[in-house]
Order: sequence, then C-alpha cells, then structure tokens
Amino acid sequence: MRRKSLTTILVPGLLCVTAASMLAAARQDSGPIGAPKAPPPAVPQPAVPLPTERDRTLSPEAAPGQWQLDFTPGDLRVYTDPQTNQHFWYFTYKVVNRTGQDRWWAPKFELLEDHGKVRRSGQNVDPIIMKRVEALIGNRLIADQYQVLGEIKQGEEHAKEGFVVWSEDDLRATELHLFVRGMSSEMQKVQTKEGEVMMYKTLKLDYRVAGDAADRGGEPVPCEQREWVLR
Repeated sequence: MRRKSLTTILVPGLLCVTAASMLAAARQDSGPIGAPKAPPPAVPQPAVPLPTERDRTLSPEAAPGQWQLDFTPGDLRVYTDPQTNQHFWYFTYKVVNRTGQDRWWAPKFELLEDHGKVRRSGQNVDPIIMKRVEALIGNRLIADQYQVLGEIKQGEEHAKEGFVVWSEDDLRATELHLFVRGMSSEMQKVQTKEGEVMMYKTLKLDYRVAGDAADRGGEPVPCEQREWVLR
C-alpha cells in the first residue's frame, strides 16, 4: 500500500520536471516568448526618371558629327474634293542639301490631332486626289510624296519641292501637330515605359485651327510654334 502511494506521488513530479525542461529548451531555441519580429522594411530603390517632352527638345542646329538638311515648311491647308465632298489636309515644303555630301531623301510625315489620332501621309489617299491637289498648288516643279523620294544632291539648284496629303474624316480638331522626320542623322536611345527605344530628331510644327476648318476655303492654317524633338 505504501509503495503504490510513492509511485503516485513521483510520477506526476517527474512529468512536471520533464515539461519544464522541454519549455526551457524551446525558449533557448526560439528566443523569448512573444509576438514574432516584423521583417525589416524594404529599402526603396531610386526610380528611373522618364524623359519629358521638354527633355526631348533639341537644338535646331545640327549636332557635332551629324548632318542635317535645310527644310522650309510651306502651308498647311484643307482641300475638299468637289466630286466626293471628302476632306483632306495637304502640306507643301522645300528641302535643300548643304551637308557637303549627297543624301537620300525619304521623309516621314505624321499629323497628330488633339483627340489623339495620328494620320500617316498618303494613307487612304487616292492617286486621283494627289493629282487634283497638285493641280491646285500650280507649281510645275513640285512632286508628291512618292515622286520626291530619292537622292538629293548638294546645292540650292538641286532643291526638292514636295507636298503630302492626309485623308481626313473628321475636321473637328482645333489643334494639329505635324511631325517631319528624315532631315537629320541624329538619333538617341531613350528609356520609356515600354523599354528602351530608338528616337530620331524630328521637326514638330504646331497649328491651331480657328473656326470651322471646312469653311476655310484653302486658307492656310497659321503655324504657332516650331521646334526639334526626339520622336
């Protein structure tokens, strides 16, 4: 009877000692009991600055080691075809090569409207319309955007005069931005949201259309600003 009582007393004691030892060991392994420590705050990385439109503005002069043709913009006007009543924008220009070497003339003309639509010259323009606009201009030396392509020799006597036409299905735009590329060899790699892209020195001409463009009757739209940009 006495032995049974001793066993009854010793077993719970041993269990308590064992539990205490396990708890102490757990404290040594995991540190003090309490809420887990928060991870260290992330160190913010510097943002890669994206160039603004002003950052992309270039000098009108040719950069060192680059060539640039002399480009003289003409007028931007509306043409309404009398047979179809369809509207078109057309633009005239003159380009002279004074770079000291013959160059290749293959310009790109884009017309950006204030609602975001970009129009490529010659796109959806019937050749008959080209001929009618050419006759309207009345300059026997002028050539359309396809005939003018090719080598441009040096000197004023080899200047090229050309015109381009855009099909227009909506004359509600009050601001127009004309981009002309192909006069300069200058280009740069630029970081954008889409990644690194190659941009080219481009002439940007800004126009403001007053009133109803369809009622201008061929009156030129005034150019408000001219600058060179990367595009």
